[in-house]
Amino acid sequence: MAFSFAVSDVARRLGVPPRVISDLFYQRALDDGVCPVVCGRRVIPEAYVPEIEKVLRERNLLPTVRAAGSNSQ
Repeated sequence: MAFSFAVSDVARRLGVPPRVISDLFYQRALDDGVCPVVCGRRVIPEAYVPEIEKVLRERNLLPTVRAAGSNSQ
């Protein structure tokens, strides 16, 4: 059985606001044929999450991760 997620699930997992991912679908940067809207919710197959992460990374939309122990303020 394949798992699927909502935009908010994927956004939480990747650390971005859901609107960022939704906007990428509206901009046609992500494939809405693979992730259709069903009953008002976009259904994202688990196998498509790495593609979303890749597009976010290419567009510098992922949050930066601070190194452990870093005290820069």
